[in-house]
Amino acid sequence: MALKKRRLVPIVAISMALWGCGGMTQTGSVPRQANLQLSSSALSFGSVSVGSTKTNNLTISNTSASGGPAITVSHIDITGVGFSVTPAGALPLVLAVGQSSTIVVSFTPTSTGTVNGNLSIVPESMNSINVPLSGSALSSPGISVTVSPSSATLQVGQSQQFNASVSGTSNTAVTWMVNGTAGGNSTVGTISASGLYTAPTTVPSSAVVVTAQSVAQTTASASATVSITAAPVISVSISPVNPSLQVGKLLQFTAQVSGTSNTAVNWLVSGVLGGNTSLGTISSTGLYTAPANVPSAPVTVEAQSASNTNSFATTSVTITASVAHHVDLSWTASVSSVAGYNIYRSTQAAGPFTKINPSLDTATVYTDSAVVSGQTYYYTTTAVGSNGAESLYSNMVQVAIP
Repeated sequence: MALKKRRLVPIVAISMALWGCGGMTQTGSVPRQANLQLSSSALSFGSVSVGSTKTNNLTISNTSASGGPAITVSHIDITGVGFSVTPAGALPLVLAVGQSSTIVVSFTPTSTGTVNGNLSIVPESMNSINVPLSGSALSSPGISVTVSPSSATLQVGQSQQFNASVSGTSNTAVTWMVNGTAGGNSTVGTISASGLYTAPTTVPSSAVVVTAQSVAQTTASASATVSITAAPVISVSISPVNPSLQVGKLLQFTAQVSGTSNTAVNWLVSGVLGGNTSLGTISSTGLYTAPANVPSAPVTVEAQSASNTNSFATTSVTITASVAHHVDLSWTASVSSVAGYNIYRSTQAAGPFTKINPSLDTATVYTDSAVVSGQTYYYTTTAVGSNGAESLYSNMVQVAIP
């Protein structure tokens, strides 16, 4: 039997990735397969209302065998009205073996009907991968907006928080406007992105309307009326007026506020809230303490309305140096023979009394120099015989130190 020669044909293994593409790379003489795989071969968004948004996630994975090459996605293209794509990071996107990245594909239809598109993943040195996109746009349900409160009355400069509720769409964002101007202005008042309205500083000549307009459908809106009134006239009075006070002394001031229910005041000394040690200090209740030394500058005490700082009352305060006081006492001599007299003092009429002369006073006069301004003292004397016997207290006198 004769042998026939056969031509040997090499067998080549072919690898194909699902919803992906492959490319041959070579290190030395050993070829390695690069596989890029997607989590879906097509994306369907179903039915979506016009103006609403629906998203789908798409995962891109490098499923090359161990030791395989990294894959670089240079760009991602998308077509179709209403379709958009958001990569997980900046492009180009480099995926090492085993790494994945998820992109977000969105569908926001602008008109009714069936919409088709295409998403193209373009890796370097490999064929691009196309992912068909499809969705159906439905007529947008009636979008409605409500605003609360529906009306407000504010004084100039005051604020009011408005809230908007949007139904009929997943996009509940609104644009806030005052008299048709987004954000308002200084004439009719301003409004923040969160709906906080601040009235102007003067009463506007026209009516004020705050409007919340749907971002999804600008024809859907709701409004509230705002009445702006002038601020009431607030008056403040202060007592006492133009007092004189020695250094270190205390003086209670009081304030009367009319024209507002908020009768609280801020107390200032020469324009400084609470004062200071140079000009004197004042408490939140109006108790003023004069400085330890006579200040070189004039001193004023001010009661300022807490509800309107432009309403206030002031008075000047004269600070004088401390004056040294003393009390001169005299009494009628005893009809009996005595060695001398003792002098007693108390700050209370009922006592107790304390002897203030260091030794017997043989005269019938005595000067007490250890007195304090603003204090009231009570004095009495006793007679002491040569045998040391002391009489009862004499009559009592009262002295008030200015």
